Amino acid sequence: MRIKSLLIVVFTLLSFGALAQTGGLKGKVVSRDGRVAIDGARVVVSPGDRDVMTDNQGNFVFDGLENGEYTLTIEAPEFEDQTLVVRVEDMMRDLNLVILAPDLAQEAIDDSVFAEYDFDSGNDAYSLPSSLSASKDVFNNIASYRFSEMRFNVRGYDSQYSDIYLNGIRFNDALTGYSPWSLWTGLNEATRNQEITTGLTLSDYGVGGIGGTTNINARASQLRQGLRVSLVNGNSSYRFRAMVTYASGLQDNGWSYAFSLSTRQGGNSYVDGVFYNAFGYFASAEKIFNSRHRLSLTVMGAPTQRGAQQATTQEVYDLVGNNYYNANVGYQAGKLRNSRIREYHEPIVMANYTFEIDDRSQLNLATSFRFGQNGYSALSWYGGPDPRPDYYRNLPSYQLLNATNLEAAGMAAAQLADRWERNVNDIRYFNFDRMYNVNRGFQTAEDLATYGPGSRSNYIIEERHTDQLDWNLTASYSHIFKDNSKIMFGANYRVNKTSYYDQIKDLLGGDYWVDVDKFAQRDFSDPISAQNDLDYYEQYGHARAVREGDKFSYNYKAHVRTGNVWGSYTGRWGGFGLGLGLEVGGTSMWRDGMWRKGLFPNNSKGESERLKYFTYKAKVNLEYAINANHNFELNGIAMENAPTFQSAFVSPRTRNSVTPGLTTEKIYGVDASYNLRYGDYKLRLSGYYTKMNDLSKVISFYDDVQKTYTNFAMSGIDEQYFGLEFGMSIPIYQGLSLNGAISYGQYTYTSNPYYEQIADNSAQPMNSGTVYWKDMRIESTPQTAMNVGLSYRSSNNIFVSVDFNYYDNMYLSMNPLYRTDEVLLPTMTPDEIEALRSQEKFSPAYTLSASIGKNWYIQRRYTLGFSLEVKNILNDQNIKTGGYEQMRVQWIGEKSSNPTSYQKFPSKYFYMFGTTYYLNVYFRF
Repeated sequence: MRIKSLLIVVFTLLSFGALAQTGGLKGKVVSRDGRVAIDGARVVVSPGDRDVMTDNQGNFVFDGLENGEYTLTIEAPEFEDQTLVVRVEDMMRDLNLVILAPDLAQEAIDDSVFAEYDFDSGNDAYSLPSSLSASKDVFNNIASYRFSEMRFNVRGYDSQYSDIYLNGIRFNDALTGYSPWSLWTGLNEATRNQEITTGLTLSDYGVGGIGGTTNINARASQLRQGLRVSLVNGNSSYRFRAMVTYASGLQDNGWSYAFSLSTRQGGNSYVDGVFYNAFGYFASAEKIFNSRHRLSLTVMGAPTQRGAQQATTQEVYDLVGNNYYNANVGYQAGKLRNSRIREYHEPIVMANYTFEIDDRSQLNLATSFRFGQNGYSALSWYGGPDPRPDYYRNLPSYQLLNATNLEAAGMAAAQLADRWERNVNDIRYFNFDRMYNVNRGFQTAEDLATYGPGSRSNYIIEERHTDQLDWNLTASYSHIFKDNSKIMFGANYRVNKTSYYDQIKDLLGGDYWVDVDKFAQRDFSDPISAQNDLDYYEQYGHARAVREGDKFSYNYKAHVRTGNVWGSYTGRWGGFGLGLGLEVGGTSMWRDGMWRKGLFPNNSKGESERLKYFTYKAKVNLEYAINANHNFELNGIAMENAPTFQSAFVSPRTRNSVTPGLTTEKIYGVDASYNLRYGDYKLRLSGYYTKMNDLSKVISFYDDVQKTYTNFAMSGIDEQYFGLEFGMSIPIYQGLSLNGAISYGQYTYTSNPYYEQIADNSAQPMNSGTVYWKDMRIESTPQTAMNVGLSYRSSNNIFVSVDFNYYDNMYLSMNPLYRTDEVLLPTMTPDEIEALRSQEKFSPAYTLSASIGKNWYIQRRYTLGFSLEVKNILNDQNIKTGGYEQMRVQWIGEKSSNPTSYQKFPSKYFYMFGTTYYLNVYFRF
């Protein structure tokens, strides 16, 4: 009897234990607008891949679920899919209301939001502003789209301080740190699933920096199931876009697959020569072997060819009567041609593996490989006057500069201005036909004797390449404790080898180009100094003759290797939340010259010294929630970054010399926020402070004072960012909402950096000293931006919005040479010195935009819809969005060798386009 009683007790306890190991989920699916119940929504829980449909009250129930972490996916016609990660423990968990947002066509994340700066490296075109990482955060969601027209950067940070991940791998450019959106531009549907953290918040993919993190989840199982086709017509960057995307969803055999194809074609209605000839492709397959193992393979690329815009001076814009004049273009046989074209195709292949160790632990492994070509073309010439139409000597203002006979100079300037205004003989454009004629007849007796019959090109189109081979390997482990606190560990390793070289793209009618350094040929009498490839010269006795497709001018490789390990812990106890993160790592980099240059025969070919840096990040997140509607956050960070490769070498095109004063960047920051979320009422108020120390920069330019091409290396650059962010969304009445955002910041230089100016042709130090720009403002982004908007969503799926934006405190990018003692003369007055050193501030600006959209749900299977957005409705074509001071000074006096004063060259500007539209029509099922 005792044995029987004991067995009953044991089996009873075992049954209680079994019951304690199962639970369930329930909830109610409702619309964001009006909290209306959504019936017929499909709710899928995985692992297990069980699914149910909501009843006419929007309710759903799953029972008999084992304890653990589950992914809940809710799909409903005319609404955005919603994905939740929930934990089941012991009993039925009530999720209460699960809110779905209307499925509106999102604004395109495309290159239309920025113009390409005419910097020598051309790398600024390689990245999009960091503001393009939108999120559900009420402030960032407004700032990401509404402020992008003004090149707005959240908190003023460059994109290198925002971490961009693709399937868990960080893809920021290894050489510059810039965000890598161009690698998958045009693949909007394939990359729309984004997990985003803002500010200093920890992420699940690493500790993160100061600008937040974005992880694009582009695995096949994560794409919305079905077929989607869309057509776009617009007038800002391209005329036409077509995109088709299909995702199978998770099938019964554990497979899922997806693909996407797109094309963008045509130019815009404002800038001559700007065009797109772009494509995009994406394919992904994923296999779930059982509830514990998942493997996926993803391939994507965005082969793109596009014409670039170049900034110019206000004098030229006024002469042409158009703030969108593009000096890059000219006519060839009656057809407009752009000399500056960016052309790239850098495919990505990546694999992801997930191992569900148990219901609380997970291991993720991922690897990626990036390869291909990235080229940026430009016109180059050997001898003769500068052929650029807006070259300063070709403008009326030059006729008046230092003129001894003002009356004659005034007449010459007026005549030249008249020719510009009437475009006599196409004076505003490159004369490609003339270049062809010159090239066909350009040959000396020495050339004939050395290279044989054929024409030597005096003008060519070159293409500057940065072709990357980039390999990443990452691993992460996560474990959730019984109190729902979470610990994560990870490790990352990256190897990047980038080939930098110049290539002949078009000989413009000639037969070959002689590969010599024309500046060295000018400055030095011996032929050896002029050789770009000294080994070839020593073997054959003359410089190389290069033809289309050949490398010339420079040829070297950049090597960057980075590795780090990181860990984080997050937990919550009642209303208090804590997050701690730490990352330590190292970076090494070196230059490897492929050619021995005549100017630096012992310091150009082969590997440079290896620069090695220790890096770290330490972050803390504190949170206190009064209740589900109100919470406060306080975050802090301290980090140390390695300098970028671009700033590490004085003149990597010519030699192995390291930048003087190079060291790691030190960054410290705090931010604090109050968040309100009560139903559809959303509000965030944040304050932030960031300090960056020991930044470095190298600028190469022709110095009119020294009369030679120079490298200007700065170190000890300190910057400070502080400000406030406010965002809100307030429902007013039956689908009508008031939205708004304010960004008020003050971004300043807080030090006077040290500089060394070095002659490019001799590597000899020319001068050194201080750049006086302490307390001057950091350039390129509005430091004040405001948005007020009204949006309306009707019960029959019509969406309308109107937005007003205001911008102020935007400053021009500065030439540091103007702020040194090198350009001061004893004869200069205080007013002349102030004019030379002052920083230009743009005028305040405001814009008005509106959008409308509607979709129709057909037979509960198909969706047809459209969206139309119109920007700058007021058609203000005088809003400056960026620009820079030219890296030159002009002298005042009778002779350049004995000037009485120096003054700035005219600055160059970009302007916001006038009224633009973007019409998107889409169909999906």
